[in-house]
Amino acid sequence: MALEALLSAEPGAQWSKARLARAAGVSPHGGIDEHVDGFVRIGLLERRDGGYALAEPAPPYLASLEALVSQLHALPDR
Repeated sequence: MALEALLSAEPGAQWSKARLARAAGVSPHGGIDEHVDGFVRIGLLERRDGGYALAEPAPPYLASLEALVSQLHALPDR
């Protein structure tokens, strides 16, 4: 999932839409566009040097988002 890839990346990592699409397991030909646009709108990602990176400073909800993703990983598969 795109969000997991972003949250697990090294600090300062840069992403192209194609790289993020591959990390998320979706088509690099339009499969990630809406996700990236949404992440930019909520202040999680910012455009940087022709690509994207986690916003600096980090948005105030980042720790809660990371905790939520961690809790989702703990749920059993159905």
